[in-house]
Amino acid sequence: MPVFDSSGEEYGQQFAHNLTAMEFRKLDGSPFDVVLLNPGGLYNPLIPESIVDYAQAANVDTVLIMSFLQTTKPQKGDYTLNVETKMMDVANGKVGDPSAFSFIVDRHALALEIASSGLDIVGAASSRVAAGRNLYNSMGSGGNKAFEKQPLGKAALVIADQIRTMVQSQVPPSSVKAQPVKLGTCTYTVQAKYISKKAVSKAYDIILNGEEESLWTKEGVTTLENKPSGPIFLQMSVADAPYRLPVQDLYQANTVLDCSKPERELTMEISAGGDALLIWK
Repeated sequence: MPVFDSSGEEYGQQFAHNLTAMEFRKLDGSPFDVVLLNPGGLYNPLIPESIVDYAQAANVDTVLIMSFLQTTKPQKGDYTLNVETKMMDVANGKVGDPSAFSFIVDRHALALEIASSGLDIVGAASSRVAAGRNLYNSMGSGGNKAFEKQPLGKAALVIADQIRTMVQSQVPPSSVKAQPVKLGTCTYTVQAKYISKKAVSKAYDIILNGEEESLWTKEGVTTLENKPSGPIFLQMSVADAPYRLPVQDLYQANTVLDCSKPERELTMEISAGGDALLIWK
């Protein structure tokens, strides 16, 4: 699951989104399949039973639930960033005991990072377009690599490593071996659909494997030519969600492009609850 920001910090959203991407990269290559989930804008890890149906629809066995908690701020001395994780068994909806992870950051270095990056609190009533674009700018075109060099990014990397170790010790290897993807290149398209409204998004920012691809979007369809078979890491921020549809500020999802197969249309299907799944057609 995406890291849930319950920190109340101005940097909380950026930290949560980047930690989500980092954790995915850290877990990539594990002896089990890793799936980035998108439970929608109303997602709250304190109500785990609400995500069971979605997790089953995503065809996953175990869910990693991560929360960025309030930062510990003593009157003197450095701050401590705190992250809590839980594991859910999708078959029965049971959630295991929480695990705590923390990292100490220099309070002055953190203040400097916040001031220099121009971060600000994005409230629920703020423009979703602006919020999405700010996240998009912080993560695309090398933005996430720049983040990794800052105090928050260094903390996120260490915490992501610690969480990976914990997850790999608890999740059994997959019993089904993934079939190797045949080499080759092909052209495919990407779009986002609001399933409950039978509508297509015409305004979104998109990053694929770290590269900004919005330039190739026309009438809601992004066409990507001569792309090699292999993993796809997609980051998308939609700006034209129907009224009251609780979309996420940033969707992060993964799949595999197999040019030996006929499916060439990749769709981010966003349901009435804002939850989304990637579908090949």
